[in-house]
Amino acid sequence: MKIDTDTYYKQTEHRANLRSKLYGTIETDICIIGGGLAGINTLVELSEKNVSAVLLEEKRLGSGASGRNGGFLSAGYSVPIKRLERRLGRKYAQDLYRLSAEGIEIVRRRCQNSPQTEIDTEPGIVRMSWGKKENNLIAQIDYMNSIYETKLSYWSKSKVAEHYSSQKYSDAIFNPDAYQLHSLNYIHKCAVEAESLGAKIFEETTAINITRRKHSYIVCTNNGHVRANTVVICTSASRNYVNTKLYNAILPIGTYVLLTEPLFDRLTEAIRSPYAVSDNRRIENYYRPLRSTQILWGGGMSTRLKPNNLKQTMLKDLLKVYPQLSGIRAQLAWSGTMGYATHSMPQIGKLKDNIWYLQGFGGHGLNTTAIAGNLIARAIVDDDDTYELFSPFRLNFVAKPLGLLGAELIYLSWKTRDLLDEYLG
Repeated sequence: MKIDTDTYYKQTEHRANLRSKLYGTIETDICIIGGGLAGINTLVELSEKNVSAVLLEEKRLGSGASGRNGGFLSAGYSVPIKRLERRLGRKYAQDLYRLSAEGIEIVRRRCQNSPQTEIDTEPGIVRMSWGKKENNLIAQIDYMNSIYETKLSYWSKSKVAEHYSSQKYSDAIFNPDAYQLHSLNYIHKCAVEAESLGAKIFEETTAINITRRKHSYIVCTNNGHVRANTVVICTSASRNYVNTKLYNAILPIGTYVLLTEPLFDRLTEAIRSPYAVSDNRRIENYYRPLRSTQILWGGGMSTRLKPNNLKQTMLKDLLKVYPQLSGIRAQLAWSGTMGYATHSMPQIGKLKDNIWYLQGFGGHGLNTTAIAGNLIARAIVDDDDTYELFSPFRLNFVAKPLGLLGAELIYLSWKTRDLLDEYLG
């Protein structure tokens, strides 16, 4: 089988050979559909609880957005925590934020003694203020440290300039409890751990439908069947779907990543810190320097999942921030299809008796998929109801294709407002 090397993660992955397809019929306690971050985290959690589980992946583990993202691991959600606080109240928002932080600790624990995941790089994410506009960062930091027990600190404009030579930035917020990692290798490490505990994983195995048989379910695949007491669906933005309600509650949204050539000494002309970086625009850039002196540069959102001239577009975006790197070349550029709900929060819950779902982790998936897998395993095995904290975030109908058009118009308005803010700032 030809190895796909269209992303940095695929070029540098550490995994076993392709796992076998499912042929015939197999019985298990729990069948998980989807081999991205949500599915693989759930598989590990269940395996650690000594529950027999089978995972079905249509392609290869991490072949969707889970194995193609920016690799940022930090607390929070795609929805700003203050917006959640206004909607649900401070105590509710604190509980949700605490869960998101627990997700970080789960990932950190699983990455211990695993240099392939790159979690051992120096922790920290710098969130830059874009432009000259005053953002009252110190008040934001004090609020988050007081109410949500974060450890954020303030970087002045001069300190930012010591580490990042860009005229686009002013001051910044530094988060020491945030990390960067190789998300695809993290998935592979979790898979090996789950298999060592007795789990079974089948790749290139498409789940076609789910039928009820007395007190169990039959998951029909392209070459076989799984008989299970419980099914967990983790397909999110996948085009393959086994449940119409779930499929119609998710918008597939594209985001894009660029990998530069090795920059060697030129890297320090622009970047002199190991930290990951994002900015505070509505449609932000997010990037991190690699040990190879390459830059992994992400940004943009659109319903166009495979745009033309992606390398040129992304490189132009990078040079807008760091024009002194003019002349560098793009080595790779790729897109990833994230799953977003209309409310932009994860959707975690139960469809019916013994059918569970996890989806909608777009924009903040590494920590939220980890805690989601933990919550679902606790719900199934221990009858723990903590997952119901996500009950306000329903399976709202997205009305494809009108929903996609609406999302595109929203992103265009965000981009326009970012440009106006920069121009007027």
